[in-house]
Amino acid sequence: MNKILKYLLLTVGAVVVALIAVAVYLAATFDPNDYKPQIVQLVKDKLDRTLRIGGDIKLTFYPVLGADLGQLSLSERAREKEFAAVESARVALQLLPLLSRDVVISRIEVRGLRANLVKRKNGSTNVDDLMAGAAGGAKSSGEAEPARKPIQFDIDHVLFADASLSYADEASGAKYTLDKLTLSTGRIAAATPSEVELAMRVGASKPKVNLDVRAKTRLAFAPDSRKLRADDLDIKIKGEAAGLHLAELGVKGSVEGDAKAIRSGGLTLEFDVEQGDKLLKGELASPFAFDLGAQTVDLNKIVSSITLADAKSARAPMALKITGSAHANLPEQNANLDVSAKFDESTITGKAGLAHFSPPSYVFDVNIDKLDVDRYTGADQREAQGKAADKGGTPRPEQQLDFSALKTLQAKGSIRIGSLKMANLKAQNVRLAAKAGGGRLEVNPLSASLYQGALSGSVSLAATAAPQIALKQNLTGISIGPLLKDVIDKDLLEGKGTVTLDVVGQGATVSAIKKALNGSAALKLSDGALKGINIGAKIRDARARLGTLKGETIEASKAAEKTDFTELKASFAIKNGVAHNSDLTLKSPLLRLGGKGNIDIGADSMDYLAEATLVATAAGQGGKEASQLKGITVPVRISGPFTSLSYKLDFNAMIKGAAQQKIEEKKEELKTKVQDRLKDQLKGLFGR
Repeated sequence: MNKILKYLLLTVGAVVVALIAVAVYLAATFDPNDYKPQIVQLVKDKLDRTLRIGGDIKLTFYPVLGADLGQLSLSERAREKEFAAVESARVALQLLPLLSRDVVISRIEVRGLRANLVKRKNGSTNVDDLMAGAAGGAKSSGEAEPARKPIQFDIDHVLFADASLSYADEASGAKYTLDKLTLSTGRIAAATPSEVELAMRVGASKPKVNLDVRAKTRLAFAPDSRKLRADDLDIKIKGEAAGLHLAELGVKGSVEGDAKAIRSGGLTLEFDVEQGDKLLKGELASPFAFDLGAQTVDLNKIVSSITLADAKSARAPMALKITGSAHANLPEQNANLDVSAKFDESTITGKAGLAHFSPPSYVFDVNIDKLDVDRYTGADQREAQGKAADKGGTPRPEQQLDFSALKTLQAKGSIRIGSLKMANLKAQNVRLAAKAGGGRLEVNPLSASLYQGALSGSVSLAATAAPQIALKQNLTGISIGPLLKDVIDKDLLEGKGTVTLDVVGQGATVSAIKKALNGSAALKLSDGALKGINIGAKIRDARARLGTLKGETIEASKAAEKTDFTELKASFAIKNGVAHNSDLTLKSPLLRLGGKGNIDIGADSMDYLAEATLVATAAGQGGKEASQLKGITVPVRISGPFTSLSYKLDFNAMIKGAAQQKIEEKKEELKTKVQDRLKDQLKGLFGR
């Protein structure tokens, strides 16, 4: 037995010595550069590509089997244009493990790699022939391939330095690049953590992207279980992307996975983003699980803190805190998010998600306790600019409406808001159901409590060539004065009652839409007042000066004056931004008011002729008896911009009416006297 073992050891020793001798001989006598022409021709024959070998090929056989390559380049198929190239490459395998069919890689270094991938307009790429060649190399017979031992990794280091990769899509014109790419590792061996660092510059033309990426981690791979783990993961991204300036975008945490799943006990996303004057900063953290078999993604405990600031705003930065969970199912193309958030002064709870990924179809069910939309849209600032313009300042150009996002938006859901401020309108208990698709957004039904009354109706927006808005609303029990003051900043009317609207408008700006409004409106109010003039008082004053009045008098609106009424009714036909009325009815203890005219919504002005008819008494207006003017009609023309309305009273008509009244009274008095005298004569005639 000992002799057999001795002979075996001697035999093995002899083989090893022989192999070393062969390696030394080959290293001393074999020059691979002698075969360059044959290698170049072989590539030309097999791939119809031109291989250029610019430097010397150096081989080593012991203690490692390796190759050092100089400059290499490979052309496009059937063309001389360069497809890929390297400045130098070094690869080494350990020699002795090859005797037992173990492949142990000890070193990989590639410097100056360049590759240009192109997707042509017909959908083919400039690597299709290489991929087909690789596939053709596989066995096509039914024979079972012999079992192969897995490659054992014991690599001293891996280095890719100064690589440059590009991808161009000829159909879309988009181009994507990875420049200055450097990947370096420490020792890579089974279950041995290795320090890995990656740096590159990412570029794109559509959308425009220019980013610097830095990443490092400690990576460990277990071949037996095929598990990979990355600890102390630290990714940092800076630069420009799609109009955003990324001061910093980072990911930190640890990740592990295998062929079945990828998991993390906690990943943290940190971001510091700028867009114009807007600054967004914060972080988002959550455990992470990706089931590769079921293709599901879970974020079970999301915690996020975000601040939003405007460099040109005097307001303090807005804060957003989010907690919740998210789940996505890739095969079924759906995802959902359960969220609870504190946004500035608002508390938000609800669900949101994607019912379908491509095209994206959104669903949502959201509750908000209070929301000030004007705070986030800059409506308050625009209002201040408008007031400055009224005082002689220079307003900014009107902002163009942009509904283009509706063209591809698919969404359906509901929103409930406890307290809402939007366009300075204030509402409570807002309830709405929204549906978007086909370039339209429909909000129906829409209901709310506002200004001591209730609202119900619908709103729709359409992304047509000129944006279109349609509004159908029924307001009941509304206090009209505070509503007009908040919405149009005009104190024109008081009263409580019903307002109905059914209008459609379109245009590139709010002003254009107002000038293109078409539809109808109506109101019915009680116990209110027409602000700016006291018609009853004006007529009584005119009666006291009846002998001295001539023609017409024109007076500006006076905020302190008003004409009280017990009932006001009117309907309007709206065409091209002008609301026409011909059935006004206003009733008060002193007078009755009717009339007709136009309200120019687009120009914020009106031209209206009202006719005031006095009744028996001035009770309710604080005036004295005016029985002498009973039945007289006084025309009142209301005209001018809403900001400075003027009232024109036609006293000629009043004087004529008063004179006619006197004549009628005299006629009636004369008639009575004649009748009395006739009676006296008849008594004398008949002696009675």
